Amino acid sequence: MYSKPAFAPANTHEVHEFIDRTVFGTLVTRSPDSLVISHLIFMVDRTRGPHGTLVSHLSRANEHANLVLQGAKSAAIFVGEHGYISSSWYPGYPMRDSAPTWNFSVVHCHGRPRALDADGATAHLRDAVRHLEQGRDKPWSINELGDEGIARRVANIVAFELPIDRLEAKFKLGQDERLPDTHAAIEHLQRDGGCPLATRMEEKNRHRN
Repeated sequence: MYSKPAFAPANTHEVHEFIDRTVFGTLVTRSPDSLVISHLIFMVDRTRGPHGTLVSHLSRANEHANLVLQGAKSAAIFVGEHGYISSSWYPGYPMRDSAPTWNFSVVHCHGRPRALDADGATAHLRDAVRHLEQGRDKPWSINELGDEGIARRVANIVAFELPIDRLEAKFKLGQDERLPDTHAAIEHLQRDGGCPLATRMEEKNRHRN
């Protein structure tokens, strides 16, 4: 993925936090004829492997499941906060020669998937529900399905892990723009309701002089 040093993450922890926050990603796997694409939720296990390990699942009826079972080369792509940045927001407009841009955060995780057995699939579903229900007043528990209900759902999915062999992250959030321009863009986004992107831009530019 093309990037610039200014857009690099501070560390792997920042990338894992991004995946935890984003959750929903795109799995792209090479088949003999084409690329197969599925949109899935992912959990990240930070303790396994130099870059961590993703864990996910998909329907057993999905043709993608066969490629997962074969361990075909894959990439999981996560797209976070993004939005248009108008050059009309910058101080000095219209006298300055400046162009608009699009700010965004994206992560690519490369590796080969490995299918999980029934116990691993059950553990993954428990972890996923626990992660997604946290912070709710009355969090739902997968135990409410009962053993038979859980087993029935596990039988209908292929759960897998994706040890991350190569990790790419690009957080293009105004770090290469003049600081007054970035501050002005943040203020406009906040006024226009783009607070998630504005918050990320604030975080990535907080320590600039």
